[in-house]
Amino acid sequence: MLTAFRKFAKSKWAIGLFVVLALGLLVTGGSQMPDLLASFGPKHVISAGDRSVDAPEFRTDLDRILQQEQERAGQPLTFEQLIGGGQLPAYLTQQAENLGFLSWAWSAGIRPGEELVLRQIRQIPDFFDSVTGRFNEAQYRDVLAQNNATPERFEREMRDQIIRRQFLLAAGAGLRLPRIYGAVQANQGLQTRNGRWFTVTQAIAGTAGTPTDAQLNTFIQQNAAQLRLPEFRSATLVLFNSPTDGQGEISEARIQERFNFSRDALSQPETRTFTTLTAPNKAVADRIAAALRAGQTPDAVGQANNLQPTVFTDRPRSSVADPAVAGAVFGLSPNQVSDAIQARVGFVVAKLTAVTPGRPVELADVRAKLIEDLRKEDARAATYARVEAYDKARQAGKTLDAAVAEVGARTLAIPRVTQDGRSLERQNFRPTPQLLETMWKLG
Repeated sequence: MLTAFRKFAKSKWAIGLFVVLALGLLVTGGSQMPDLLASFGPKHVISAGDRSVDAPEFRTDLDRILQQEQERAGQPLTFEQLIGGGQLPAYLTQQAENLGFLSWAWSAGIRPGEELVLRQIRQIPDFFDSVTGRFNEAQYRDVLAQNNATPERFEREMRDQIIRRQFLLAAGAGLRLPRIYGAVQANQGLQTRNGRWFTVTQAIAGTAGTPTDAQLNTFIQQNAAQLRLPEFRSATLVLFNSPTDGQGEISEARIQERFNFSRDALSQPETRTFTTLTAPNKAVADRIAAALRAGQTPDAVGQANNLQPTVFTDRPRSSVADPAVAGAVFGLSPNQVSDAIQARVGFVVAKLTAVTPGRPVELADVRAKLIEDLRKEDARAATYARVEAYDKARQAGKTLDAAVAEVGARTLAIPRVTQDGRSLERQNFRPTPQLLETMWKLG
């Protein structure tokens, strides 16, 4: 056969075949050769039956394992350290066993329906819309994207999880204990035993004489901690708040008045991003301003003058501590450099980088918040009014019950408790430390 190949290589047919191959490579530029060679290599990192893990999925899993190990170790790790620690062989073994089982289960007929998988996904709270409280398709995809996952892979993993759960439940339901266990239980239930007993009476045990007063005093002193009862106190707690406080309608006039009063505080102020350099004197500050206007960066100017630039990002005017600096910065245009500013400490030169315009607030934007604030104020005012009315009624000589009924307050009976909060009447009662401290301060 070798001789036949040699004869064919010297024939005109072999020369023609090589010419055709050379022309093909010349036309395609050899671009298909790597794909052709790659087709002979493995397509997947792990394969078990019809299940497999491709290279992108393998890299995603390794990145997740690396991140978990870094969080556990509290320091950055490399893939070489991860592999040296044995995580890679453990991952490959686990995935191979898992994929093998899933391939077998699928061929055996354990196949969850599509509706069952989707129903399980729609029950995961992370995919619920915070407003409607229902499953949101867009949020579902966003959460998966944040975790480097795709809907297709997540649904496949959810389907595999259902397969494992159903198999384990079915396997567990078919387990039976050995018969010896039942025999032991039956033997214990059918056992009969014989026994004898006798009754010890007081006459057999004998009688003790009456203790003397000295003996009783000695016993009391020796067991004083067990025999002495701690001090108990009870109290009546007056509650001046009411569940109906602050539930009334808020008039439009009050809403508008509060909006007008809080408009400036609720509006989004204009913010500016700028860099400052603080110089020891005006001459240095003038030199810094000239260098910045010439196009040098603040870092380069600061290094040349042995100064450290300070960057302020998205600062409103109210957050700039020095009024002179604030006035100068908020008078600049983007990329403009200020003159030397006489600040509280030294001279300051500022360069404005960016301006974010402010946005005045509209009533519709804060209407719900204003109503909530007004209702809270109404509730506090109603509570304070009841407290004042109660004090006046008590000063007028009325009893506690009469004063409470007059002002519309409520009472809460505190059972007898010790100073450390123990109650014999209500074992689960747990008073607050502030309440106990107040009870033991009263006479």
